[in-house]
Amino acid sequence: MDSIYHKIYASAHNNAIDLLREAELLFGNKAYPRAYAIAYTAIEEISKSQFAADVYTGLHTEEEFRDFYRSHSRKLDRVQWVHKDANSWPYNLRWIGPDQDDVERIAPGQPVFSKRQGSMYVDADFSNMSVASPSESVSEKDAKEMIQLVEVAINRIVDVEEEQGRIGTKGFMK
Repeated sequence: MDSIYHKIYASAHNNAIDLLREAELLFGNKAYPRAYAIAYTAIEEISKSQFAADVYTGLHTEEEFRDFYRSHSRKLDRVQWVHKDANSWPYNLRWIGPDQDDVERIAPGQPVFSKRQGSMYVDADFSNMSVASPSESVSEKDAKEMIQLVEVAINRIVDVEEEQGRIGTKGFMK
């Protein structure tokens, strides 16, 4: 097995962390559509990272990875567990401080590729002659929920890797 898959795993995981930080910066500056797009991209990188880890550990083949690698829909399908986890206790809570009990409950929706596209591009609907800008397509709530999904995914992956001493989805994806 070529170690390129371990390199993809580590690089894509680290890139997802960087993308999360950038999405949080954009969110903090009220650039909600772009925060959503960057966080969505982080979810795809997490999916790529985990699939590469699965190839490295022998759970999947190199051919499967190559088929998967460039497919937005397949990347999203492979991280559906994040949505379930992010809507479960304690991952659906975000501390807002200052007291320990100062939390808000977040129930993220499913990531949607068309919303990601709407976060980046002006869309035209010719059937009703309307135009939607990214700021009309993606709300503050949408961006917050997408960032929450990324945070949960990264935290769950790190927790499982530390608990089980292995990389990849075998420990938590059923």
